[in-house]
Amino acid sequence: MLIGIGLGPGNPDLLTLAAIKALKESRKVYVPGKLAEKLVSPYAKARILDFPMIQDKLELSKLWEKNAGIVAVEAKNNMVSFAVLGDPNVFSTFSHLKRTIEEKYPDIEITTIPGVSSITAQAARTNTSLDSSFVVSDGSPVNTKIILKSKHPEDVKKTLIEEGFNEFIFARRLFMENEFVTGEIPQAGDYFSLMVAKRGKIWKNDENNIHNKSGKKDKTDKKLIYFVGAGPGNPKYITVRGRELLESADFVMYAGSLVNPVVLDYVHGEKLDSFGMKLEDIADVLSKKVDEGKNVVRLHSGDPSLYGAIVEQIDSLKKRGIDVEIVPGVTSLFAAAAALKTQLTINGITETLIITRPAGMTLEKDSIRELSRHNATMAIYLGTDKLRKIMQEVEYPEETPAAVVYHASWDDELVILGTVGDIADRVEAERINRSAMIIIGNVLAPHNFKRSHLYG
Repeated sequence: MLIGIGLGPGNPDLLTLAAIKALKESRKVYVPGKLAEKLVSPYAKARILDFPMIQDKLELSKLWEKNAGIVAVEAKNNMVSFAVLGDPNVFSTFSHLKRTIEEKYPDIEITTIPGVSSITAQAARTNTSLDSSFVVSDGSPVNTKIILKSKHPEDVKKTLIEEGFNEFIFARRLFMENEFVTGEIPQAGDYFSLMVAKRGKIWKNDENNIHNKSGKKDKTDKKLIYFVGAGPGNPKYITVRGRELLESADFVMYAGSLVNPVVLDYVHGEKLDSFGMKLEDIADVLSKKVDEGKNVVRLHSGDPSLYGAIVEQIDSLKKRGIDVEIVPGVTSLFAAAAALKTQLTINGITETLIITRPAGMTLEKDSIRELSRHNATMAIYLGTDKLRKIMQEVEYPEETPAAVVYHASWDDELVILGTVGDIADRVEAERINRSAMIIIGNVLAPHNFKRSHLYG
């Protein structure tokens, strides 16, 4: 058993009796630094574990695993403690250690003893009364809210859902004899009630602590992966929902160079490029991360539903008992239209948009020639390397306007204008052969359009 102990803000007189009792009874006591060691020393001999302040996530991960292994060896058969300044559940080293042990050593029982945090310590020292709502932040996204004195929890939950929060816990009279904690939100609470709301992550209930009135464990775990559209490339073009999921994800698998690396700056968790991976390997990795209790995002470029190859992934995941939620994104076609400053359908020119792609490694035969006979706007994905062949096949007149937009919305966006007859020469001159959208049609040079009825 592992106990996370809060030592308070640093004054030995502010240790709780429960903390002192646990320190005395622990077979081993671990601390993250010398100040914690000094506070513990009257009650137990502590071993300092090294947790350096570095930014390298790979090195940090190795250190967490190393220290978790040291603690786990003793915690498997004995009661051990990890003591930290403040409270073990508030911006604490213990939180990282706890997460790693839960992943690597799930059989070890973990509990915590609260301590006086720096939040309330500063209120005492600065004579600040916290008598209304306030924010405590380390600068990271706010994905957790705690509502005290929750007298109308059901109404509060409705408001929080509108703000994007999706997991809730209700608690009443914590650490009292009639303590009550549940994942089912009641209609009414009282002065001693509180709610915890989380956004983005699947709430993983602690079966030892979460229960309902009947005493039965309240388990709401659900296996779910989010398929998120990254948008066309500009990090500001991702949806709010997509960004929130990236920020709260423990693991993000992304679609190689198709996703602008700048978008990945939203990710605080582990990242993996899926380039070169087979379908079975992708499904294996994603399902493994979900089974480890991690919040998982599969990040596709543009919108997942357009040439995203998601159906086979979803089918493979469902066979493993994993559901998916799809978050749409802005496709590169719409970013290209924005760069061209035109509409894809214009009254008096064409009311039809055709979206297609050329034959290639994953498509034996295309219908580009047949589709071009409609004389509609044609948008062609995944065809820049076959541009000359495409222009030879289409049955548009050679003078029909054509455009190729490379990296639409990226910093290095390039718009190349021409006609069916010369666009291939123009694009080859720019040495563009990938990551571009091809658009053909008179909407690119709308000289004879009709006024829309929208404007009378």
